[in-house]
Amino acid sequence: MLDTIVRYLHGARVPFRLTSYPSEEPFPKAAHPMPPHSMLVDSEIVSAAGRIVLACYPAGETVDYAALGAALGGVAIPGTPSDLPGELATVPPPIPPLGQLFGLTLVVDERLTSCSVLVFQAFGGSDFFDVPYDDWARLEAPRLASFASMGELEEATPTSRSPEPPTH
Repeated sequence: MLDTIVRYLHGARVPFRLTSYPSEEPFPKAAHPMPPHSMLVDSEIVSAAGRIVLACYPAGETVDYAALGAALGGVAIPGTPSDLPGELATVPPPIPPLGQLFGLTLVVDERLTSCSVLVFQAFGGSDFFDVPYDDWARLEAPRLASFASMGELEEATPTSRSPEPPTH
């Protein structure tokens, strides 16, 4: 599948850097050096408003399904790899944020527009693509929405009273 992505980006004249960290061992995972003003992104398969979409957002965050559903005009729920078309249903995650290539609607968290380079992993996690955001956005024409969050705060737990300061 990597060759498909490389041909797709070359054919569209989108500059990119592919870096691979092959290893027979699953751990430790490779640490990819991030270019200046770049953002590592994740993607997730989502069923929203009756269709399968690919949601792209800052790595380490999660999809707020209610916000994504509201942006797309329907209910959004997590999708599964089996929802994907053709051979995509059998490849290991992560799915790269290339909706046009895969025939999927691509929805991007609007905060990604502030970075100059997108960094994403492809199929198995040991291959990283660095792509200039503007070139990628020109090719992909993603739909922008605000739907990613760092998650919810943990519930506050009552703390024991602080000890009284000693009196003299």
